[in-house]
Amino acid sequence: MTLNTGPLASVVDVAFTLLELIVFARVMLSWLPISPWNPLARWLRRIADPILRPFQRVLPSFSGIDFSPLLALATLYVLSQVVHSLLVTGSVSPGYALLSVVRQVVLGIIIFFCIVLLVRLLFSLFHADPWHPIVLMVRRFTDPLVRPFAGVLPRGAAIDGGAAIAFLLFLVLYFVGRALFDAVAVY
Repeated sequence: MTLNTGPLASVVDVAFTLLELIVFARVMLSWLPISPWNPLARWLRRIADPILRPFQRVLPSFSGIDFSPLLALATLYVLSQVVHSLLVTGSVSPGYALLSVVRQVVLGIIIFFCIVLLVRLLFSLFHADPWHPIVLMVRRFTDPLVRPFAGVLPRGAAIDGGAAIAFLLFLVLYFVGRALFDAVAVY
């Protein structure tokens, strides 16, 4: 007799995805000036802090930046992959679990770079105030990514040419990386 674990695996996947989203939302809310008495913030803290606390003990903050949520998200992702694999196939491949985490981290970093470069492109397209703190932060963060392509388009262009080329390059890199990881995962 075989047990159909499809619905159970789907429920477990949804539960882990919700936990990952709650941890991510908790981190995002910590960056915003929100009252600690806000009901949403209190609810998120009540759920996410017990998950984050052990990782904060293991990985202290560096230069005022707390990297423990990244470790928590990676661990939740690995656990979801392991539980899903156990439910669907009845066994776990450590190599596949490690590859899926590396895939998720690498592609996540590339997506993050794409988003920040897109924001820089939008700032240049709409001629945002170059001295605004957010614009300065985005430009400072993306300068190492854009610098190799800075002189490609003339400066008078309506859009930041270096950022556009870097954005397209990272977009292509994302799809190539995704195809490579998917091809390696088959073997």
